[in-house]
Amino acid sequence: MPLSDPQVFVEGAMRRRRRVTAWLIVANLTVALVLGALVVQVLDTSRRAYAAQARDVSDGLAAVAQLNVAAEMGRVDAVLRATAGEMERLLDAPGGASDAVLNDVLHARFGLLPGIEALRAADTAGLVRWGTRLPAGVPTQIADRDFFIDARDLSRPVTRVTGPLRSRVSGHWVIGFGRPLVVGGRFAGFLYVTVGVDHFRHLFERYDLAPLDAMTLRRDDLRLVARMAPDSPSQGEVGETMVSDELRAMLAAHPRQGTFVSTVAIDGQSRTSSYRALDDWPFVVFAGVNNARFFKPWRQQAWTVASLAALAWLLVALASWQVHRANRRQQRSMQALADQGKQIQALQREQAAMLDSDLVGMAKISRRKITWRNRAVERLLGYGPGELQDVPARVFYWDDAQYEDVGRQVYTALAEHGHYRSQIRMRSKAGESVWVDFGAVPLSAHEVFAMAVDITAMKAAHEDLAHAAFHDALTQLPNRVLLYDRIEQALAMARRERTRVAVCYLDLDGFKAVNDAHGHDAGDQLLQTVAARLSASIRPLDTVARLGGDEFVLVLTGVQDEEWRPVLARVVDAIGEPIVLSSGEQVTVGVTAGVEVFSPDDEAGAHELIERADHEMLRGKRDGKGQVRAG
Repeated sequence: MPLSDPQVFVEGAMRRRRRVTAWLIVANLTVALVLGALVVQVLDTSRRAYAAQARDVSDGLAAVAQLNVAAEMGRVDAVLRATAGEMERLLDAPGGASDAVLNDVLHARFGLLPGIEALRAADTAGLVRWGTRLPAGVPTQIADRDFFIDARDLSRPVTRVTGPLRSRVSGHWVIGFGRPLVVGGRFAGFLYVTVGVDHFRHLFERYDLAPLDAMTLRRDDLRLVARMAPDSPSQGEVGETMVSDELRAMLAAHPRQGTFVSTVAIDGQSRTSSYRALDDWPFVVFAGVNNARFFKPWRQQAWTVASLAALAWLLVALASWQVHRANRRQQRSMQALADQGKQIQALQREQAAMLDSDLVGMAKISRRKITWRNRAVERLLGYGPGELQDVPARVFYWDDAQYEDVGRQVYTALAEHGHYRSQIRMRSKAGESVWVDFGAVPLSAHEVFAMAVDITAMKAAHEDLAHAAFHDALTQLPNRVLLYDRIEQALAMARRERTRVAVCYLDLDGFKAVNDAHGHDAGDQLLQTVAARLSASIRPLDTVARLGGDEFVLVLTGVQDEEWRPVLARVVDAIGEPIVLSSGEQVTVGVTAGVEVFSPDDEAGAHELIERADHEMLRGKRDGKGQVRAG
């Protein structure tokens, strides 16, 4: 049949139109699938990154809170044990001790614990006869309290914790720290400290919490002790145990620490929460970050990406419809095909624009060489447009060892699991460190699709949190936690090298007068100046730490015989130099010091050495201040 036959021409045109229509349908479905997969992948990666940031922030807050609360309770326990020892010595003296002497001891020790409600002692019958802020009239009776009954039956003196409960003296909710007094192997009374639950809430107020974030302290039976949640409609009632099912399930599986996401039972807010159990105390601290705040940028990103994808697909659908209409007109068939090609190119540009995101760096890597990348990769690592094309991935790493190690991990994980994810410290063009959340999936046997999100700021925040956990916020000196670690290291070295360690407990004389006369800001400036002078007066291997208030501890290592005396004399002289306040006024303070020297054969640990030095310092205070007493 000749080609000029009209029927053949019509039938051929109809077959061509059907083929084009089928192709357009398949193309639209393919584009929709590709765009949908790309949107899901980008948003899933981004959401996991935000979720990881929320977990990291809550876990960091929980770790800091665990250290701070444990240090606070350790401080109370240390004073309680030292006070119990002194009272037992007084009670064991011939003739015992008068009520006035015992009250003087308790009032003096009470001043070492800022923030507590009371320090009191009861006799063997449970009558609270000595201590601070005692009510007038008949002494309060605590013989029916569980912690008194338990203490009376203990075989050896240990510190026990009770609460939260209401104080029979003040009526406030408190946590009690109690310890039996034992003289001659017999129960001689009961010494206890009450700490108001608001003390822990004020401790949490120091943290930089965003609205609807939450810090919580609970007993290990989940009774609420204290909670701080800015802008929350409910802070919870002390003693309540209302928690989410997710929390109970996580605690059952991981009693010591963990992270979970739940709607908090107290106020109905959705949070990512982490918890840490205290090692030496029956308490658990919780840190929760508000999910709405963390995921708000992700929701905005999801709307933007989904809108772009929908727009791109609509453009493709519109182009297909135009091609279909043009194809029906035989006289414009060639023009329709051209228009179709132009529309396809426009779809490709839209896809490229989506991949060229400024939020997530993306690249294709073939045989460890960059074959394609978006501008976010160039911006992230400080390269100009086109500088990374066909460049070996080695430029991102600090040395050959890191390059080979990461490559081995990536390709092993891809072969075994089909994906890889880790946090990697990469090298920018300018030689600076850039931390990224790095992920990869295989595209073929030799090609990998990689994504990277900048987490440098988050890493820096973690380092700041770690520093805050081990240093005093006012003076930046090591705090009690780091001090104990430094002392144990010094003791180990002294045992190896057969040298001595001098632990010096310093308490400023006259600090309260400066605070009262010039205000707390002047007191803080004085403490910072004293801390600087202490740091400048000691040797490089020595340590100076602040325990709180106006109390400092020096750890002098590697000393022989009396070598610690000239170092301490230099410290005392430096502290006694006049201090000019920011107001222009000049003040001076003195120092009373207690010293305990550790010899290589001594079996004492850090806690005991500090207690001994503290005891010597208190003896110096009672003898008239300005003293240096050595045990």
